[in-house]
Amino acid sequence: MLDVDMEFRQGILFVRLKGLLNGDTAKKFEKELQELIYNNGIKYLLLNLKKLDYIDTYGLKSIFRSYKFIIENQGKMIICGINKLFDYDKNIIGNLYQVSDEESVYEVVNI
Repeated sequence: MLDVDMEFRQGILFVRLKGLLNGDTAKKFEKELQELIYNNGIKYLLLNLKKLDYIDTYGLKSIFRSYKFIIENQGKMIICGINKLFDYDKNIIGNLYQVSDEESVYEVVNI
């Protein structure tokens, strides 16, 4: 199960994920996020993974496709909350902006 909490504040869409981002949940999450980004012209997305318990290849792919949506809008995608539970390739994640907490996002987007 995946719980998604979204909040739009000061030009940034904050997306907080809790639970499992996997083959069962990733497609629905990606579709909802894509529609929100395209329909509202969102340029800045903060993806908070702090409370995410598990992510698999499908979940990673949905994150990177979300990154593509934001790039197409000439924006930035920022991730926070990557923790030791995730076994990820730092070369892949390294292409995304990372911040230590949600409040640090404002330094990246310069709002």
